[in-house]
This record gives sequence, C-alpha cells and structure tokens, in this order.
Amino acid sequence: MATIYQVVILTARHSISGEMHLQDQRLSDFLNDRRDTSMRLLDTQVARLNDPSKIIQRNADAVVLKASVAVAFEPPQKAIPPSKRLFGYVRKQQYEVFLILEGLEVHGILHTTGDLDLRRFLATTQDSFLPITRATVYFDANDRYVIEQDAILVNARMIRYIAPRELPVPPAASGQ
Repeated sequence: MATIYQVVILTARHSISGEMHLQDQRLSDFLNDRRDTSMRLLDTQVARLNDPSKIIQRNADAVVLKASVAVAFEPPQKAIPPSKRLFGYVRKQQYEVFLILEGLEVHGILHTTGDLDLRRFLATTQDSFLPITRATVYFDANDRYVIEQDAILVNARMIRYIAPRELPVPPAASGQ
C-alpha cells in the first residue's frame, strides 16, 4: 500500500508543495534511487521564493525533475512511524555545517561516519540527497522568510560551498 507524503521542494527560484505517493520507500530512499529521474506530485502549489506566500500556480498533477531539486522536506504533519521517516537512523558523528546552494543558504547538522572531511565526504558519497537535521534555510531572494525544519534533504550536486559552521567574527572595536 502506498504512503502519502506531504512534501516541499525548493529550487533556486521556486517553492513547490504537494503530495507524493510512495510504495514502501522513505522520501530519502526515493530521491536517492537513480532508476527514476523525476518525481510525480499531486495537488501542487508553486510560489516564487521572492514572495513565497503568493501562489502563482496550482495543479492536480505535476512532474519535477530530481536534478532540479535543491532541497526537499516534509512539512510538519501527523506522527510518522519509524519505518516511514524521512531517512533511516544510523549512529554517526554530528557536525554543524553551513552550505550555499544557488539561491539558498542552509545551516544545520551533517551526519557522517568518522571525522569531518568535507572533501572526501562529497567526493565519495553514494547519495544524491544528503540529510541535514536541525536545518535553517534562508532565501537569497527574500530575507524575510526563513524555513526551520527538523530534517531536510539537500541535493549534493547543487552544493556550491560547504564548511563547518563558525560563529561570525565581531567587528574590531574602533581605535584598536
């Protein structure tokens, strides 16, 4: 039996929300499955990131290419059993990171096995979409809107910059 997921997709310029019907798969498993290059969404709503509250298009049925998805997540909804969660739980090290994708900035926790080696991690990951927990997403097009989610999936191929998150350095006091 198919499970219905409410999902939100962020591209470089748009937010697309809708329903997905998945057969015995979590969202992360589906997005990382290379046998299918697109995703079918039902009851979609599309908004531009510069004005996310204004819906510019609604459709009963639509297709989104996985390669164009920068970030995907499930908005808050009813409790999801462990077998159906966004991604599976594996004991890993947690590192606070900062990522830049086209049109988006992401702060959150990256989960890896072993020490944080971002170059190796990106070069050797088998997954197209990486889970980031305790995520905050900022839009370049509109700094009034911020998304905070327990977990998101980031398209690894769209990462333009990734680094350990460090607190901003305060400006030097004048006269010193």
